[in-house]
Amino acid sequence: MAEYSETTRTKVPATGRLQGALFTECAEWIWEQLQEDGFHIQGELVELILETERELGIHTRPLDAIAAALAEEFERRGVVARPYGIDARLIRLVLEWEDDFLGFAGIPRVES
Repeated sequence: MAEYSETTRTKVPATGRLQGALFTECAEWIWEQLQEDGFHIQGELVELILETERELGIHTRPLDAIAAALAEEFERRGVVARPYGIDARLIRLVLEWEDDFLGFAGIPRVES
């Protein structure tokens, strides 16, 4: 059964352990870390990255592969972000913070 995302207005596959309130907490925490690092992006973009990697079933791949695949997918979908563009480098930053969050939560990426 899929869960509906209010942020991106899409159905998110309800698989893995990173769901519901924990998913939201993860996305918000990543957004806060990015803000502290000087990347002022929309929180919805963080959620979109996390949702899309799961939607495509690529969240267990190496981070560079996920980042490249998502950058390509977002370009194909016409997704843009301001003031920073959405590229593999920015996506990789989100994924690195996601890994940190998953580590704190005791969730291996393959189970997320």
